[in-house]
Amino acid sequence: MREPPVGHGSSEMDTGLMLGVKALNGGLFVVVFALVAEVLKPKRFAGLFSAAPSVALANLLITVLDKGRREGKLDSIGMIAGACAMVVVCLAGIGFVRRWGAVRGSAALCALWLVLAIGSYLTVVR
Repeated sequence: MREPPVGHGSSEMDTGLMLGVKALNGGLFVVVFALVAEVLKPKRFAGLFSAAPSVALANLLITVLDKGRREGKLDSIGMIAGACAMVVVCLAGIGFVRRWGAVRGSAALCALWLVLAIGSYLTVVR
């Protein structure tokens, strides 16, 4: 019996094992990025190397290995769409919070981010 090639949704890859590999890989990336952030001067750039990018890269690596390059490409498009939406939301953030206060402004920003991220993802993928 021929074994399916690695990286093409192998049915033998156990879901529990995959979660374990993602956790280990994500933890490793978080530690490496935290070390980079610790060395950076000035410290305001350290946020660029916080947990979110490292976990995203770790999960993207595992997705490509488990499900193939096409799934990895779709996931990376989703990450880019979310990042672009976050830039727009950050630019709007000060005005929203000044106008509606911290709680209502933040809630409106979360809703705006969701609409922009999902809308841009669906626009690019379709």
